[in-house]
Parts: sequence; structure tokens; C-alpha cells
Amino acid sequence: MTPSAFHFRLSFCYALMLLGTGVQMPFLPLWLSAKGLSLGAIGIILAAMTAVRIVVVPVVARLADARGNRLSLIRFSAAAALLAYGALTLTSGFWPILAVAVVASLLFGPVFPLAESFAVDGAAAHGLDYGRIRLWASLSFLAGNLGAGALLTVLPAEATVYLLAAAQGLAVLAAWLLPGDVTGPRASPMPTQSGGPTLLGHGFFALFVATVALAQSSHAVLYSFASVQWQAQGFSRLAVGGLWAVGVLAEVTLFAVAGRALVRVGILRMLMIGIAGGALRWLALAAAPALVVATGLQLLHAASFATVHLATMHYIRAMVPQHLRNTAQGLYSGAMGAAMALMTWAAGPLYAGLGPHAYLVMAGVSLVALGLALRLARLSPTEPEAAAA
Repeated sequence: MTPSAFHFRLSFCYALMLLGTGVQMPFLPLWLSAKGLSLGAIGIILAAMTAVRIVVVPVVARLADARGNRLSLIRFSAAAALLAYGALTLTSGFWPILAVAVVASLLFGPVFPLAESFAVDGAAAHGLDYGRIRLWASLSFLAGNLGAGALLTVLPAEATVYLLAAAQGLAVLAAWLLPGDVTGPRASPMPTQSGGPTLLGHGFFALFVATVALAQSSHAVLYSFASVQWQAQGFSRLAVGGLWAVGVLAEVTLFAVAGRALVRVGILRMLMIGIAGGALRWLALAAAPALVVATGLQLLHAASFATVHLATMHYIRAMVPQHLRNTAQGLYSGAMGAAMALMTWAAGPLYAGLGPHAYLVMAGVSLVALGLALRLARLSPTEPEAAAA
């Protein structure tokens, strides 16, 4: 397959893969509420769906490395998840919904982390810019979010789960349209016989996982309470939706243009720039700024999320041997999920007690992550910047 054909096909798959996530994240709670569940019950279901991924993603990722069947696992997991989401349309009551939702989350959980590993390896093998492929996943999420929001203005909240199942059907199509898997060079500063536990035993990789997990989990207050805060400041619903869209578009733009900057600046410097941008973002949001300033701060999503994510994917490719990259991706996803779940749990009381000043705590988390990144730059056994080039 030519590089251009690979780029087109993988981009098209990414454009379908996160539609369901774009529906689920903002609108599944509305469906759960429409089913008569209490706020406490909704919180339990959402937390359980997150928690199960923390466990299953590293296990399936390790299995993909052990058996060399990453593509078949992506396809199987996507298809099985579709059946579970379809069953959710027929489910009522707390315990049945909890059981089916957890199974659906468990099955779909490994799909995107494995697809990310697939995309990074494929882009490197074909000499492509991973960021320009990855941006379609962000647009996919945004399309799911905006499309479902528009449809749910005319459909009842009970229709949410049908939209979710339909979007997951497109994710299955995306999984089956993925191009053939590739393998890259096995050379790496890590011993090639290491498995998941030994991988974490390497001080620099464990430090890397802790760094990026903290950096990404610093978004907890934003993800949980930004809309609440903006509405409390008097922003219209249209303005609130626009602010979220600005963040996603900034993310997409970064993915589109960051390839050359990554080579010039280097992976670890890019990581530190992204984390520093996050700290600045949280410090400014703590002041509950006016709409025009908040809009500008949403552009920093290109730093706090996209730059950190891009550096993370390239660091794994540069520092981990080919046959352990799925395992590394799974360990990162599991650690980030655990950190995000814990930070989201803490965000509730933090926001209740501090209001927008809860962002100051998130700034502190970012600064801790920045300190760890500085330590990582000294501890890494090779220069991943050279590998990125």
C-alpha cells in the first residue's frame, strides 16, 4: 500500500472511530437520568465504566504484543462492543444498566489505545505525520458531540442510546477498514525481553507514565465543571458550546502543524511546553475570566492536551521496542484512566469548596508534572528527539 493510500484510509477510519465517544461523554448521563436513575446511581455507573477500562486495557494490550494480533483484537473488540451497546437499548433498571454498560465499556476500552499504537507505527513505517492522521479522531469526537446535540434538540433523551449504538456501528466499520498492520524497527534503549511489569521497572518509563498521567488528569476540573462555571458567569448555552468547539479546533490545528516543530524542538521539550501551557491555562481560568479571555484560553487546549498527547505517542515509539509498544500504550492508558478517575473524584469537593479557584489545584498538579518531566529529561537513557527525526 502506498503512503498516500495508507494516510487516506487510516484518516477515514479515525474520522469514524470516535463518533460514539463524542455521543457518550456528554449525553449518556442524560439518558441515564431519563431512565429514572438518581444522580448517585449515574455517578456509580460512569465511574464503573471508567474503572473497568483501567484494568482491561493494559491486559488486552499485553495480549496484543504477546500474540502479535493487534488488528484482529481491534476488530473483535469493536464488534463485541457494538453488541453490548445494542443490548443497552433494551435495558432498564440500575443493576441491568450497570452490568451491560460495564461490559460495553470493557469491550470497547482497548479499541482506541490499540488503534493509536497502530497509527503511530504505521505513520512511522510509511514516513507520514502521525498528527495529521490523529486530527481526524478529534474531528470525529466533535462531530459526534455536535451531531448528537443537534438531534437531541428534536428527539427525546431516551433516543441517546440509539444514537450511541449507531455511532458504535460506524466504529466497527472503521475497525474493519483499517489497512494492514506494519512492524517497525525493533531497536530501542530498553531490553527487548521485558514484559509489562519489567517495562514499568525501568525507572525512566515509570516516570514517563506518571508525568503524562498527571499532566492529562489536570483537566479534571475543566472536564467536570467548566460548563457549570461558565453558565454561572452568565455565558449562554451557545457560548458554552462554542468554547468547547474552540478547544477541539485548537487541538486539531496543533495536530496538523506540529510535525515539523516536533523534529526541531524534540519530544521531551514539546512535552514540557505542553505541560507548562496547561499550568498557565489553569492559573488564568481560576480568575473566572470574561468570555473573550476564556475563548483565548481555550486555544491553550492545543498545549495542555494535544501537545502532551503528541509527545506521549512519539515518546513511546522512540523509547519502546516494537513488540512492546501495545503494552506500553496499555500501561499509559490504564495509568491515565486511574489518575483521571481519582482527579475527577477530587474535583467535586474541590469545586464545591473553592469554585473556580479549584483550577489552582490543577495548576499545582501541572507544575508537579513539569518537575517530573524535567527529571525525565535527565533520566532517559537516549535522546528520543533523534528517533523522532
